[in-house]
Amino acid sequence: MTARSSRRARRSWVAGMALGALLVGAMPAVAAPGSGAKPAPRPAARAAIPLPNQLGPCLGPECPAVYPGINDGPFAGRDRNINAFVGDDFRVRGTAAATEGKVVTLGDFDQNKTAVGSDGYFVGVAPVGSRVPPPAGTDFLVAGGNVTVAAGQDLHADTGIVRYAGTLTGSVSGTTVQDANAVAPYAAFRNSLSATSQCLARPGGVVRTATGSVTVIGGTVLFSGDGSSQLQVFNIDQNLTALPGGGSAAFQFSGIPDGATVLVNVHGTTRYVDSFSGSYDENDPFNRLRPRLLWNYPDATTLNLRGDAEFQGTHLMGQYSSLTTVTTTGLSGRVYTAGSLTHGSADRGSGQEIHSYPFTGNLPDDCAQPPQVSQVTVFKRDGVTQALLADARFELWRESNGVMGLQTGPGGDTKWDGDCLTGPDGRCTRTVPIQPDPYYWLEVQAPPGYNLPVNPLTPLVASNPQGGTSANVLDRRNEAPLGRVSVLKRDAENQEPLSGATFELWREVSGSGFDPMVDRRISECVTPANGICTRTVEFGTYYWREIQPADGHLTPANPVVTVVLNAQTPNNHATVTLDDPREPPITGPVSLVKRDAASGAVLAGAQFQLWRDSNGIPGLQTTGFNPDTRVGLVCTTGANGTCVVNAPIGRYFWEEIQAPPGYRLPEDTVFGPVLLTQGNARTGVRVLADDPRITGPVTVIKTNSGGTPLAGAVFELWRETNGQEGLQREDDANPDTRVGSPCTTPANGTCTRTVPTGTYYWVEIQAPPGFEFPANPVFGPLELTAENAELGVTERVTNVTPPRGRVSVTKTDPKDKPLAGAQFELWRESNGVEGLQTTGNNPDSKVADCTTAKDGVCARDVEKGIYYWRETQAPDGYLLPKDPVFGPLELTDENLETGVTAVAVNKKHKPPFRGSIRVLKKDAQTGRPLAGAVFELWRETNGVRGLQTQGRNPDRKAARSCQTDRQGACAWDGLAEGAYYVRETAPPRGYVKPRYPVTGPLQLGGNTRTSGHSLLVKVKNVRSQGTGGNGTGGNGHGKGHPKAKPKPKANAKAHAKAKPKAH
Repeated sequence: MTARSSRRARRSWVAGMALGALLVGAMPAVAAPGSGAKPAPRPAARAAIPLPNQLGPCLGPECPAVYPGINDGPFAGRDRNINAFVGDDFRVRGTAAATEGKVVTLGDFDQNKTAVGSDGYFVGVAPVGSRVPPPAGTDFLVAGGNVTVAAGQDLHADTGIVRYAGTLTGSVSGTTVQDANAVAPYAAFRNSLSATSQCLARPGGVVRTATGSVTVIGGTVLFSGDGSSQLQVFNIDQNLTALPGGGSAAFQFSGIPDGATVLVNVHGTTRYVDSFSGSYDENDPFNRLRPRLLWNYPDATTLNLRGDAEFQGTHLMGQYSSLTTVTTTGLSGRVYTAGSLTHGSADRGSGQEIHSYPFTGNLPDDCAQPPQVSQVTVFKRDGVTQALLADARFELWRESNGVMGLQTGPGGDTKWDGDCLTGPDGRCTRTVPIQPDPYYWLEVQAPPGYNLPVNPLTPLVASNPQGGTSANVLDRRNEAPLGRVSVLKRDAENQEPLSGATFELWREVSGSGFDPMVDRRISECVTPANGICTRTVEFGTYYWREIQPADGHLTPANPVVTVVLNAQTPNNHATVTLDDPREPPITGPVSLVKRDAASGAVLAGAQFQLWRDSNGIPGLQTTGFNPDTRVGLVCTTGANGTCVVNAPIGRYFWEEIQAPPGYRLPEDTVFGPVLLTQGNARTGVRVLADDPRITGPVTVIKTNSGGTPLAGAVFELWRETNGQEGLQREDDANPDTRVGSPCTTPANGTCTRTVPTGTYYWVEIQAPPGFEFPANPVFGPLELTAENAELGVTERVTNVTPPRGRVSVTKTDPKDKPLAGAQFELWRESNGVEGLQTTGNNPDSKVADCTTAKDGVCARDVEKGIYYWRETQAPDGYLLPKDPVFGPLELTDENLETGVTAVAVNKKHKPPFRGSIRVLKKDAQTGRPLAGAVFELWRETNGVRGLQTQGRNPDRKAARSCQTDRQGACAWDGLAEGAYYVRETAPPRGYVKPRYPVTGPLQLGGNTRTSGHSLLVKVKNVRSQGTGGNGTGGNGHGKGHPKAKPKPKANAKAHAKAKPKAH
């Protein structure tokens, strides 16, 4: 017996059970997820397992290092893990389009989409998503029951396997395998996921401590974390929708540390989650939380996930009896439910998709191995007819104080959070941890028209992890008269009935109008297709309160209506009507900017059509029996390159119909999809569409009159842009546009530019060397069009050789002797400024360099014009002339044959004067040379007679001090022409300094008697012990001693003679 057939037999048995009978089922042992009947090998042990059975992360060797955002590109990797696990049946309805990744359902897979929607559904590989499918050739869909695809529809599992235990009906692509043990490896996942869901919400049966708070303010749900915990826990026991009215809300998280796991426990049996948060933008803060964000619904038996956005995070539904309906535009994350899953809705958007993204968060250690769980169930029945009864209210209590029996006061047992109200099936079920002591169902409110039993307490022991425990609770009717109260939910505009609205029924207790603090809540109801909720109740005053509007509608201003049921009510049936206004359509700008693919410049003249993705088929379909929806008329981009359409929220494509002039359509003419949501409707969504230009070659070929290509011609390319006929260049007020930099023809004589279509001109700005410049240097117009762009357009240009003559210069000395080695530059007058200019912003044109040979001549053959020879270096031993420029030399038609010449005369170079002064020191008595005397050399520089070594304006010391050697000599060489003084600063050892230690002035050069190139100064010293005076100085006067004025004779005797030496 398959898992599916076993479950159906169990349901039939429960229906015929006697009072107090127990329900026990069987489930196979736990196995790891994998392909077919064989579980995959377990990866290396982790410090913390995110979810049981290795669920959550990507598995296998092809996992991507980083998951990409939603895209339709190539595969980013492969993932062997399960992306969607369903403990019961998986149903595809409406216009749902795909579940990416591996899908496992323990029950049936049933595809029956709306006739007006797309006829296909994808599993494994989705055309748009993370693009991380299961490995090719492995299981894409595993079903424990039947696989049924409605007639005219297709289930796409291309490159994968559809494995099923029951039967297969309908069209399925991919490999199909009938396998009675198809879900055997996964049978225990349902229980372990349910246990984990309970543990995450209530470890040990106690609600998990929250680290943050949840606040709903208008249209925003705020999740405020504590800013530090690595596990951020939020608990909420209400719908996650906007207030008031229950519309779509923005989800905002704050105080979440980097890398933290976020656990959101959503308590309650019936829950709506409606958000427009999440997008295709991976920088969206909501998207960044996705790998570590887990939404846990431990109690929900009815869960609706909806919204026009790409909802982020993994969803875990723990109740076996739960039904989760997913109608969000997109859901990025794992989906694991112990119950059933319906994907898609006929009246909720189009093309809903579940995309494969892993959960990598670290959940609490106490749930790494969650306790085993079971289910405890009560069925509320009529005590006589055994009919199942709705609207009985029960509390669940756990035996926890060690005293058998239920104690509800202080120190008593533990109440399970959240009461249960039986539905039409009369059932209240909770999944609870197994323990040896019992759980207690306490009936606190009998169904309308019934009395509570004498003993409202039903104990049940949860001891079987493979099944559950149940009991029937019988109530007897009371004698009070009964009737029915109904509410009809309608559309406020067309009065059509609305399904999906949620109502609460309250009985008045206060006697003063509706008061939820005093009145008694009796029942809850979701309107079916006829829009009517009905309950059988005792006579009295009741209130229907709308708590959740139908899809696409708002709750009315007053969501509470009164209904009175009494003996005067016709047919004992009181009915009221409540109309819901429609949600105003949320619109926003959907725009496109057309740009040049290379430069990014915006482009006018492109034509686009906007399409809305409406058929549920991935990508854009513009033809066929079920195309997407055309929005508005064709739009032509204006000067700003933009098309904008204000459209309702949804998914859109722009289709380019015609490229701008001068451009070609891109290979892919469809841009998008772009997702306009309630969250981005104010700013809108935009796509960039880049077109490549149509380009082609524009060529000029330069040849001589014989057709030989010429190198060295310089051209500019100009584009016609000012609308005036012909070419207008820089000198015009409104010139055309120069294209790029100048081009110099190479050896093949060709210049080519690849340019956009348009009108062009080649302008020759310099002729090839040795050729005449053309009289008209403009060649064109050349028309490059879309038709000739591939081959391009070409212009051939011929140059002729101009007549030439000789310009020369002859270098001589003053006696007309030719001189070799002079270096000249030849310049041509080209800037219109008189004379030669060789520097600055606009110099003349240099033609050649030349060095004179033995004949002293430099010559060049050049075209007619005005020329200058400029001498840059004189011959060795000669000076450059003061004016080194010779010219102008004008070469004309008249003198072409004879040429023009200039003569440049140079004078010999006179070397600079260099002289020397030598001192000879001797003993005054013996004439013996004396070593060790120190002398200074000073030069007359201040114009004051005599030597001044100090003061404000002294003479200048001319060289370093000099000390006499053994020969008594010291000298200074390389001295310039001028007057000098020799000053003795230290005598030889044992000698005294002369009374007049200064000799001079000594004249080097000039025409005086004592001048010359080399001077000798003789200085004598006497010993310090002697009495023969202080020695004699040289020939001259001591400027340092103005008061010492010797008589002429004494002076002649006392001063040594300074004799000029021959040179």
